[in-house]
Amino acid sequence: MTNWRPDNAQIAAGRLNGADMRGLALKGRDFRQADLSEADLSGADLREVNFWGADLSGAILNEANARLATFQGANLTGAQLTESNLWGANFKVARLNGAVLVRANMSQTELPGAQCDGANFSEANLWFAILRLASLKDANMGKVELASAKMEQAVLDGANLREADLSGANLRGASLIGVDFTAANLRDTRFREANLTRADFREANLEEATFDDALLDTTVMPDGTIEAGPLHFWPPD
Repeated sequence: MTNWRPDNAQIAAGRLNGADMRGLALKGRDFRQADLSEADLSGADLREVNFWGADLSGAILNEANARLATFQGANLTGAQLTESNLWGANFKVARLNGAVLVRANMSQTELPGAQCDGANFSEANLWFAILRLASLKDANMGKVELASAKMEQAVLDGANLREADLSGANLRGASLIGVDFTAANLRDTRFREANLTRADFREANLEEATFDDALLDTTVMPDGTIEAGPLHFWPPD
């Protein structure tokens, strides 16, 4: 069932698979554990909406305003959130595998423990976001803004972070195997205890970045040299 326009009773019931909800004013509504799979919420007002545990797999939220919305434990696998406003939203332990969040405003968003493997965050704003213990394997994060983000123990193996801004971000204990940091801004980024095996830092800015107890193995540094040993700063003293 697709492209049907729900009435108020159907919205309240939360059985909205494939519903056409484009542009609806839904501020503050409660969709806890609702079925919104394949629903179209493009341009909808979703500010402060509670999507706790909801099924939003394959849903379309392009250009929606979901500022301060709660997506904790929600399933957003394959969802489309291009250019959506997700400022301060809560995505704790949510599933975002394969989701598209291109140019989304995710400043101060909380994503601890979220599953975001293969998601596309390119050019998104994640300033001051919390991504501790999040899984972002093979994610596209090219040109993303992650300044001052908290990413301790996150898993980003194989992720694309070309030209991303991670200045001041904390990646302590993160798994960064094979990550592409080409031309990224990593000024004052903390890589303490991170696994940087096969990471590529060519043309990246590593001024004041710290690598205490990090694992470097066939790691490509900004000047193209290969590093395979302990390192505190770059360039080394």
